[in-house]
Amino acid sequence: MSPRPFLGLVPLGSINPKILKELCNCLADFLYLPAKILPPKPLPLHAYHPGRNQYHSTQLLEDLLNQDHGEKPFRILGVTSVDLYIPIFTFVFGEAQLDGQVAIISTYRLSGGANGGNPPAPLLLSRILKLSLHELGHTFNIPHCREKGCLMGFAANLEKLDQKHLGLCKYCLIFLDDYLNEVTGL
Repeated sequence: MSPRPFLGLVPLGSINPKILKELCNCLADFLYLPAKILPPKPLPLHAYHPGRNQYHSTQLLEDLLNQDHGEKPFRILGVTSVDLYIPIFTFVFGEAQLDGQVAIISTYRLSGGANGGNPPAPLLLSRILKLSLHELGHTFNIPHCREKGCLMGFAANLEKLDQKHLGLCKYCLIFLDDYLNEVTGL
């Protein structure tokens, strides 16, 4: 019998261990998949853009995909505290491969970076969890959703992220259940 699939959380750079542990527990509860915090990885210098003072999230995804994490997680979620970008946007909260193996999120703007204020701990954790589930949802082949409040809706700013529910609409929930049943047999 093959081992049960699990989510691997990979800290990139310095991340508060308390946040990682809380995120790990919440993701496991929400997705009904075990989650483990894997060994941290350094931020690769080639992904840093000095003119923007940001890291290119697509390059970080590629690095996560190509690194040896010791174990073979079903999905990998990179978690970092640096500001992320892709060339067509000023910043991104996170990025994922649609139906791929890896996703990444940044706590930088969620926790107040670039004039985002200083949110209380429960709001910060809610933002991190929503963003993590959203990006992992993309790895489960769920695209952006148009249903109001759905976790898979696109959020270009913190206000939109905060307005999302901590749950999927009935359509996205069906997509997730079907995907996990087909791929994992769970």
